Order: sequence, then C-alpha cells, then structure tokens
Amino acid sequence: MQRQRFLFAALGLLTLWRWALLPTLELSPDEALAVFRVKHGQIGSFFEMGPLVPLLARLGMLFGGEGEFGVRFFAPLLALAASLAIWRLMRGLFDEQIAGWAVVIVNVLPAFNLAAVTLTPATVMFALVPVAALCLRIALLHANPLHWGWWAAAACVMGSVLVQPPALSTMAAVALVFALPKRLRHHLHGSGFVVIVAAWLVAVLGWFIWQWGNGWPFFSSGRCLPEWRLIPNLLRWIVLASPLLLGLFVIAARAGFAQATLMSHRSLPLAMLLPLAGIDFLYGPNEPWPDMGGAVWTLFGAMLLAHRGMVTDRIAVEEKISLRTIAIVLAALQSAFLLQTDLPRTLGLPWRFSQRSGIATDYLRIVSADPSSSMRGWRESAKLVAGVLQKAEGRESWFVLASDWPLAVELDHYLGQTESVRSVQDDLGAFTGRSAIFVTDDFDAVEPPEAVRARFEGFEVLSVARIMHAGNEVRWLKIFACHHGRKPDS
Repeated sequence: MQRQRFLFAALGLLTLWRWALLPTLELSPDEALAVFRVKHGQIGSFFEMGPLVPLLARLGMLFGGEGEFGVRFFAPLLALAASLAIWRLMRGLFDEQIAGWAVVIVNVLPAFNLAAVTLTPATVMFALVPVAALCLRIALLHANPLHWGWWAAAACVMGSVLVQPPALSTMAAVALVFALPKRLRHHLHGSGFVVIVAAWLVAVLGWFIWQWGNGWPFFSSGRCLPEWRLIPNLLRWIVLASPLLLGLFVIAARAGFAQATLMSHRSLPLAMLLPLAGIDFLYGPNEPWPDMGGAVWTLFGAMLLAHRGMVTDRIAVEEKISLRTIAIVLAALQSAFLLQTDLPRTLGLPWRFSQRSGIATDYLRIVSADPSSSMRGWRESAKLVAGVLQKAEGRESWFVLASDWPLAVELDHYLGQTESVRSVQDDLGAFTGRSAIFVTDDFDAVEPPEAVRARFEGFEVLSVARIMHAGNEVRWLKIFACHHGRKPDS
C-alpha cells in the first residue's frame, strides 16, 4: 500500500512537471491547425483530424490563455487519466504490484511522454483507448447486456473516430478482445457489442459525409495508402518505444500469445495490442511529428511486459531487476532527449534540423536530423511576415497566402491577426482584386508556383530569410508580393 501511495504522488508531481514543459516548445502544425479551427469557427471540420482535438484546445485556452500552455492545458491531465485507467485495469486483471509496474513503464515511454506535453490526436488517443479497455473489462464482469460499461466503451470508440478517423484500429482491437479468447466469442453477437459497433458506424458515417461534401481530401491526399517499407516503420518504433523496451514487448507478446485463446479477460491487453500495432506499423510513418496517435499500442505492450516480468521464472530475480532497471532508465533518458532535443546542441554537438514535416523519411534520417523543426522558429517566422506587412500597409489591401496548410496555420496563430491566413489549396474567389503577401518555406523556390502566379497580375520578391534556432537552420522563408488578384477564369 505504501508503494501505491508513492506511485500516485509521483504521478501528481509528474503531471506538474509536464505542465511546466508546455510553454517550452512552439505549437506544431497539428496544434496550430486545432487553434485555427477554433479561431475561425471550423471546429466541426474533419480536415487532418477530428473535431475533438480543437474542442479540447478551445477548453484549454479558457483556463490557460491562448499561448502554448493554454492550447496544451489538457495534455498532462489526459496522460494522468491514461495512467490511472491502466493502473485500474491491471489491478483488476492481475494485482497492484503488476499494475504499478505497468504505470511506471508507460510513463517512461518516449511516445507517451511526447503525447503528454503536446495536444495532437495522439494525446487524446492515449487516453481514450485504455479507458475503453477498462470499460470493456468492467462490462464483461456483469451479466447485464446493457451495463453502463458497454455504453462508456462505445463512447470511447466514437470519440476515437472524432479524434483520428476512421479509428479502424480501435474498432478492430475492441472486436479482437471478444474474438481472441474462445470463452468470450459469444459476446460478438451480444447487444453490448452491437452498441459499440453502432456508435462507431455513426461517427464514421459523419466523417464520410464530411469527406463527400469536401471533395474526399483524405483519399485524394494518399493518406489511405500504407507505408510498405520496413526500415521507416521499424525505426519509428525504436524512436517511440526505445530499443530495449521494444524488444521486451515482442518477447512478452509472444509469450502471452501461446495461451491467449484459452484465457478470457486476461487476454485483453494482447487482444488490444495486436490490431493497434499492426495498423500502426503500416500507417504510422505517415503521421507528422509529434503526432504519434497510432503508437497507443505501446501502452498495451507495457501492460504485457509488466505482467511477464513479474511471473516469469526463467531468469534469476537479480537479473530480472537489473534488466528492468536498465530498460526503464534508457527509456526515460530517450524520453527526456525527445522532449528537449536542444540537449546535444547545448553540449556543442552539431545536429541539424530536418527540413521535412515528420513523415516517413524523417525516421530514416532521425540520427542526422532533428524532427522537432516542426515546433521551432514559427514565432520568428511570424515576426518577419508582420514586418513585411507593416511596410506594405497603406498602399493596398493585403492578405497573407501560404504555400501549404501547415505554414498557413502557424503564421495565422503567431501573427494574431483577425483575417485568416490562407493556403494555396483554399478557394481564393473572395480575394479577387486584392494583393497578397505570398510566403513559402520551399528552399528552391525562386517565384510563386504557377497556380499562384495565374491568380495575380504580377509578383516581386520582398524578402528572403533564414530562420535559425540555437545556431542551426530551421527553415528558409521566401516572401513575395503578388499584385491585384484575378478572377479564377480570367
């Protein structure tokens, strides 16, 4: 009991420490997109993420202001909720000691710590999925086919769609909870499971309707296509789970799989892990840094490892303690490194920033390039654009046009102006006759792209700037004046 009280006190202190870290990094494009949708009345949109993340950003800003702290206000609280749900689930499945170790392992995972100090789909998924698993276990313990646990699990599954549509991995994981052990398969025909499926289908239908009304952006962007290359997938898992813990997860999952079909409730962590890990392996590398929503499977890997580490008798107790300590310490150090990637630079070690937005190629270059460039230099970039706007003020009615949506939402947030920053993918029909300040971070750009030049009578270069952080180049910004917007058909 004393150890459990210490665990809960440590979780409270860890939450306070994570709150202190929230303002240390600028908003990532996903976070800035959530703020953009709040600011411009687009919370119901499903572009790049579901509406639940912008809603949490809105609520957070009510408590913590409109800066980074307010936007991310709920991130440490959601991490705390996930930790408590895991403790309650593992205590029910096994005992308090295994539950405590599961919580410790979870809270040193790099992916979990990254989600705990940012507000991306990963942040919410890391809370919703373990809560759904806990609700499923509670429902299974009661004979009532419409126990509140079924409805709570259905709400979590629906929430997953509203965070990271279509949440296919979450629904597959819930289904496997009943399909894997033979003694639970009759629940696949029960009313409780039907409630969960119905909630998922309703949310997916809303997502499909939005996609249909907006030209199917999810499918046209290619995000529905998996990443088949083995190396980016494997490197991503090493980065997010740490090498030693990842190997131990595999061993624990393999050991638990032998008797999974004969178990009932105790097979739940393995049943949740398999679909989540399988789909994340194929689609996870396409997620931009720091959004690692698909890596929620690592929580269930930690649960399996905590159990296996306590019950196995194949290695001596002293060796078991040493291995566990080394794995936890290495994962904690890797977490600290990912949260503060400036550490090598403060030691005088050169480590350039990645010029990509966090997609699969960044994992191929993770050793040579820092992926946190997506959270650096935006405030300085906005100051540069604001200076250009101030010089141009009074001549014409200017609006700001960015080369893509990540740059647009970042500039929109840090400029703080009322009129939204537009991207080249937006409909610019309402801006006919107005001139634009066009901003791009394309290093090779010597003029605006053809699609932009066709909409204006002429252009000129206003500024070329190199955005730096800690003595390292983050990005190049090139700013053009595009004069007198034309009608689309002219």
